[in-house]
Amino acid sequence: MDLASLYSKMSKQKWKVLDGIFAHMWDYEFVPSELIAKRANMSPEKVEAILKALSDERLVVNKQLAYFGSTFTFIGLSLYSLWRLVKRNHVSMLGKLMGEGKESVVYNCYSEKYGEAVIKFHRVGYPSFKKVREKRDYGTLHFTVLTVRSARNEYKALRRLYGFVSVPRPHAWEGNAILMELIDAKELFRVRLTNPEDVLEIIIDEVRKMYSRGVVHGDLSQYNILVSEEGIWFIDFPQCVLLEEGEGEGESEKEDEAEELLRRDVENILNYFKRAYGIEKDINTVLEYIKK
Repeated sequence: MDLASLYSKMSKQKWKVLDGIFAHMWDYEFVPSELIAKRANMSPEKVEAILKALSDERLVVNKQLAYFGSTFTFIGLSLYSLWRLVKRNHVSMLGKLMGEGKESVVYNCYSEKYGEAVIKFHRVGYPSFKKVREKRDYGTLHFTVLTVRSARNEYKALRRLYGFVSVPRPHAWEGNAILMELIDAKELFRVRLTNPEDVLEIIIDEVRKMYSRGVVHGDLSQYNILVSEEGIWFIDFPQCVLLEEGEGEGESEKEDEAEELLRRDVENILNYFKRAYGIEKDINTVLEYIKK
């Protein structure tokens, strides 16, 4: 995914068309070209021509329904989100691809505001270009909306935790992209610890602080804990549960989910340290300490 190259080929009119898709994607799986044209202040014929060009570049998928409609591909949504970050002076220069997984793609970048940083593009639940193009019935699934909500959820978690728990500092969020602090560290599973007992205690204490702030990671493992000589950091929060203050509708169900995920998170970490270092701890004792 060469975002820098794609970005350089974009025109003002293309950005306007993508902006029209983003504005209406909350209500339509395939946004009607007439709505895009109205927002972009362009003729429907011109918009459809641009949409066809964007489809050739694999930035959107077009579909003839009762109307001519369009939706983002993952690359298209990521490019548009990058544009919003640049437009708001959060990102000055996009760097190299740092990592790519099933749920995200990460680039380094430079920001005049924040210095060296990283951009994480979410793609939770996003199908490939071919699958989007061939899919006949989306039902109630809105992949773009799910992906943006995933990014928003992680950004909210980082904002709530930063300053209390060891997480990267969140700088900005736009669309499916989060701009955050660059952490120079390695994943826990890549490091052979000389003091594993101490590191495990630190991790448990940080999970406790996280819980006290109303956040349960939801997918904690040796793959999303970073380690360096300076300390440890927790990353990757798209699946986290955010517990709000006070009781509301559905709050008890969310609390039940949080308890289940917290147990799984702790179990994952304890199992890793048992396998890797022969350290054993009783999970119920650890959970009691975290909730205390």
